[in-house]
Amino acid sequence: EQMAPCFPPNWSIETLWTTCVAHVCSNNILQQIGGMDGQKLPDLTVTQLLDLVAWVETFREIIEETFPNIADIASQRTYFEKPPQLLVDNGKSVDLEAAKDSLAWVNGILWDVHDLSKDEFLYRTKEQTEEWLDNVYEAEPTKTQTAEGRLVTSLCEDV
Repeated sequence: EQMAPCFPPNWSIETLWTTCVAHVCSNNILQQIGGMDGQKLPDLTVTQLLDLVAWVETFREIIEETFPNIADIASQRTYFEKPPQLLVDNGKSVDLEAAKDSLAWVNGILWDVHDLSKDEFLYRTKEQTEEWLDNVYEAEPTKTQTAEGRLVTSLCEDV
């Protein structure tokens, strides 16, 4: 908003800027996670997975707040091979339909990344929980009594 007055109105600088940033961010994220199928997600730490999930949620919230109808748009194409053509009339104005289509595509792609990251986090949490439970049940159970006479056990079902 603060920069918009510095540019001609027909540039639709907010839309142009947002679309460009969205594409740079989504391409960078896709490269880091190993593409649309997230082949490199297992290489990320749990903290990185949660950061990615939170970032996508925040980004998407801002996009949908700035462009309220973007969630209703089903992108007409993919932008993996080449970026969208945002400028028309020899670069004198912005093709708003192409920009919105591009934003809708990024919005959808990032939500797919969000779901993949969340699924990887949940898988790891399940695996870790199962490992801990296995360790608890494989360990020799202990039973003690406190000075006050309370019984203490290492197994939850003994309580």
